Amino acid sequence: MNRVCLIVWLAGAALAVSAHAQGLLLPAPKERLVQDCDHCPVMVVLPDGLMISQTPVTRGQFRAYAEATAYKRTGWGCNWSFAHIEQTDMHPVVCVSYLDAAGYAVWLSDLTGQSYRLPTRAEVRYAALGGSTGNYWWGQSVGVGRANCDGCGGADAGTGTVPVGTYDKNRYNVADAVGNVWIWTSDCATDDCEERYLIGGGWSSSPAALRMDAEIWNRADAPYNHYGMRVVREGEF
Repeated sequence: MNRVCLIVWLAGAALAVSAHAQGLLLPAPKERLVQDCDHCPVMVVLPDGLMISQTPVTRGQFRAYAEATAYKRTGWGCNWSFAHIEQTDMHPVVCVSYLDAAGYAVWLSDLTGQSYRLPTRAEVRYAALGGSTGNYWWGQSVGVGRANCDGCGGADAGTGTVPVGTYDKNRYNVADAVGNVWIWTSDCATDDCEERYLIGGGWSSSPAALRMDAEIWNRADAPYNHYGMRVVREGEF
């Protein structure tokens, strides 16, 4: 039997952001979290009501799916359980194709009775920017130690994935908003949908790839160790 967890409401960050309404600083939104089972992704409720996984789906969360379904991907490329980089179950799952990611979302829906799916590019952009209009949610410059990419600075940046939540959350309480792994989206890059878009940049990307006006696309069956995923949950919280 699946255990439905309670909604968690946490106070938002004490720091205000430099958004102005009649000369007043607006506070950061309160952190609202939903989790439908112990090994389900923690979903953060954004200001418009959209629920998106607060971090990329982890290796441990994907492991629960693989073990429950006897999932085994066939074909070329790396595998989630052998990604050729050092990982623990707290790292974002990588070496998942779009098809793998979509299958995970279907399994989550069947497991919980809720409706899970992969996000669109617009939804990832909205969540990642956190209300900012800059190149990154923290400003115009990539700075140092704000995300995991090749050129982002920091001891571990650009050497492989890092555990989710290593870097600061944005104003919408989204962790790993950019960097670490490229995020598969449901948006088709070709008329036949054999290729799909990814957004957000990964651990081996340049800082420019982390900007929300950047995107790449690849075959739906393509797995790489800098490709990962988030999920969206439909319905009321």
